[in-house]
Amino acid sequence: MQSPIALSTRDASPRAELQPLELLSFEIDPTEVTVRNDGHTVIYTFQWPNGQSIVARGGPLEGEFQLDSIHFHWGAASGRGAEHVIDERRREMEVHMVFYSRKYESFQQAKTQTDGLAVLAFIFTTSASAPKYGWIPALNEVQQAGASYTLPNPSVFNIQQLIGTSRRPYFCYRGSLTVAPYHETVNWVVHERELLISEDQLDMFRSLRAADGTFLRENHRPLQTSNDRTVFYYR
Repeated sequence: MQSPIALSTRDASPRAELQPLELLSFEIDPTEVTVRNDGHTVIYTFQWPNGQSIVARGGPLEGEFQLDSIHFHWGAASGRGAEHVIDERRREMEVHMVFYSRKYESFQQAKTQTDGLAVLAFIFTTSASAPKYGWIPALNEVQQAGASYTLPNPSVFNIQQLIGTSRRPYFCYRGSLTVAPYHETVNWVVHERELLISEDQLDMFRSLRAADGTFLRENHRPLQTSNDRTVFYYR
């Protein structure tokens, strides 16, 4: 049950939503955003006004899942970088919104539980008409592994503005974290609709350094065997 895997609109099992997949409070601006280069990826964490949090529910999810963090996977050149492949197409970058079940007190507690995690994934493709994301320049402050930085204007990372309000179509399957120790505790929700990013902005990710000082440019895991797992397709 390892991830990522190749996804196919033709081979996936169609399924209708009994309840729509929704994100609660994802339109609000955060009060604090911190970005950290951990040597493998960049991780954005958030604080929200009045102790609120972003919650995912509905669709294939059983119960409510609270946002823990957001991180990215990318490659050194076009046509590589995203972890999941959809209909034999690999794009340039993939963002993972990591949620943990509210049955548990934290991501650390939930990550080893079979029902503990949900990851909403969105795939980026390069385009000259991509928005200028106000949270990307912060990468200049975390060039070296271990560096962290708090954005001076947290409202530039509004999640609704990043991913939009449309959810379907998306794939769902049971899988794992794509970084060690690869716990098989993730309910994956991989959106088919692509997000846009410019080459200039993508180059800012490619300028980051790994723990050994080399450029961090291939932090995506190879495709794993599906092992006859059922992949659902919510149209």
